[in-house]
Parts: sequence; structure tokens; C-alpha cells
Amino acid sequence: MRFNKRHPHQSVESQKGFSLIELLITVSLLLVIGVVVVQTLDSVTRSQAYQADRTASLDSMRIVLNNMTKELRQATAVDESNSSESAVSFSTYVHGTLRNITYTATNGTLTRRLDTGAVIPVQAGLANDSIFTYQSAPPVPGAQWVQIMLQVKPKRDPETVLVLDSEVNLRNRVQQ
Repeated sequence: MRFNKRHPHQSVESQKGFSLIELLITVSLLLVIGVVVVQTLDSVTRSQAYQADRTASLDSMRIVLNNMTKELRQATAVDESNSSESAVSFSTYVHGTLRNITYTATNGTLTRRLDTGAVIPVQAGLANDSIFTYQSAPPVPGAQWVQIMLQVKPKRDPETVLVLDSEVNLRNRVQQ
């Protein structure tokens, strides 16, 4: 058995282990590492939620814009008396039948109405209700092109505005 020179009555084996100071330093370092890991995970989770919401908003906008573009391309005429920057009303073919469709943007929601049927919301979270502009092409009077600009604020980050636009040529336009 070996004895300690400072304390002759204690053996070297009895001093094995950790001192209180060593234990406190180790716990403090582990605590700092734990806080950094938790903050990183929180940041990644928030970022993933934002990206998922942004992707969902863009997908919804694409579907709405594609449907509007398809319907407007087949339109025979835009009803200028019922159309404005926040609404477009037009006659188009739906399953081979001439129907009237109206899209209206009010209070941040875009709605669709077929003939005199129910008003159906198709896009929420609009940043701007002025989404339609019209251009004519002589000699036929009336709108030949309709430009649509959807601007949507995602729910999780209302300071971001997503923008999709389309310029639609009315291929079946006729003089009324």
C-alpha cells in the first residue's frame, strides 16, 4: 500500500474519484451544450414549419392560378360591366356548356361563383384584393388579355408575400 506524502495517514487509493469542483465544471459544460442543442433543434423546427407553410401556400396558389388560366383561355368574352381590379366575370365553356364564372377578391379571400350558384372560397390570405388587369386588342372591343397577380401572405410568416402571376389570352373571344 502506498501512502500520500501530504497526508501520511491516507492512501492514494482513497483519493480516487472526482472533487466537487470537477463535478461542477463538468455539469456546467454539459448544461451549456444542452442549451445549445435545444436552441438548434427549436430553430430547425421553426424553419421546417415555415417552409411547409410556404410550400402549402404556393401549391394552393398554383392550383387556383392554373384553374383560372384554363377557364379564362376558353372564355368567349369578359363581362366588363361586372369586372374590375378585384373581380372578373366571363363566359366560358365548362364541360362543353357555355357558363358564366365570376372570381371576386374581397377582404383577403378569392371566391369563385358558377352562374348563380354558391360562392366558393378558392384562396385565402390575399395580401391585395386588386389582382386583375385587362388589355384589349382591336378590332374586337373588350378584353383580349387578363393579367392575374396573386399575392398571398403565409400564415406562419405574415411579413412574407408570395407572388404568382399569369397573363391569359382569351382564345375563343368573340364580338358581342
